[in-house]
Amino acid sequence: MKNTWLIALGLVPVLAGCSVFESNVVPPSPALTGVNAQNAAWQSQIQRVQDGDARFAPLEDARAALAEAEAQPQVADYAADELAGAHTAFEQAEQGWQALAGKRRPASDALGEVAEQAHRAQRLAEIARYTAIREINLETLIAVNDRLKARAAEQPTPATASASASGARDVRPVAKADQALVGQQVVPDRFGGVSFETGTARMKTESQAVVRQLAELLKAHPTVGVAIFGHTDSVGPSPESIDRFVAANPGLEKQAPTREDKVRAFNLALSAARARAVAQQLVENGIPARRIGARGFGDTRPVASNDTAEGRRANRRIEAVIVPGPDSPQAQRARAGS
Repeated sequence: MKNTWLIALGLVPVLAGCSVFESNVVPPSPALTGVNAQNAAWQSQIQRVQDGDARFAPLEDARAALAEAEAQPQVADYAADELAGAHTAFEQAEQGWQALAGKRRPASDALGEVAEQAHRAQRLAEIARYTAIREINLETLIAVNDRLKARAAEQPTPATASASASGARDVRPVAKADQALVGQQVVPDRFGGVSFETGTARMKTESQAVVRQLAELLKAHPTVGVAIFGHTDSVGPSPESIDRFVAANPGLEKQAPTREDKVRAFNLALSAARARAVAQQLVENGIPARRIGARGFGDTRPVASNDTAEGRRANRRIEAVIVPGPDSPQAQRARAGS
């Protein structure tokens, strides 16, 4: 089914100009300056253990990260490529270390090569694990949001005018105030829309103020999270853009897609890249990445007809919905197994 590669493609940041969200979750490998400092640092990472064996700390860190990634449920579903890359890098690092482990003082440049592969393995393993966690959580958040929307459609929001008119002070606990926000679509409904340069994930300058307002709201309500949903209209990009997109994704061409398939794949990837760009901006504004989910839906959830310019403008949108966060009562009960 072509839907399979459409879904897989939506999980990978492939468009030029989009921000790679994982870089905000996984720290880069440490950078050392100065040859002497670097040499000393590599040598200090060697740990002599029982029976004269030696261990190299970067390799052990990578081994632990890989074990955690493999233990993460559904990691193979959401981050198979990253996990495979982690395995490859780890095997190369381990082979390099085996060639050096018996030496009393291995050459620093050789240690550096092993460390580089080990750091790459660790980063890819952590990216794979975090990606799976985020995707699993986001599936839950989407389901919660759908239920909340359905409930809101059936039940009117309780009136609060009398309390406001009397000047009564709101003495509810912070968690309750946070929970009152859950289910609200604050972008575009509350703060306005987020727009991008045509065919890219580069946010327009004026839209950054919207993201800052959203960040301030999240800071003021620490137990909630936010789900960022990207949507496009059904119109495809120029033939040149399609060609560049396919060239950047060689696996797509192997599926022998029609032009319509290519347009849908492009729109799906673009919407995901835009959602991640908003998430990136939130992180840069001080919101922990674990409180943010980002997903693109392409042109699959229109709110207006794509036959008119006005309808297409309405369909090109970012939605930000407040959802229970990782520190919410719901999440705490789930962790406790209740």
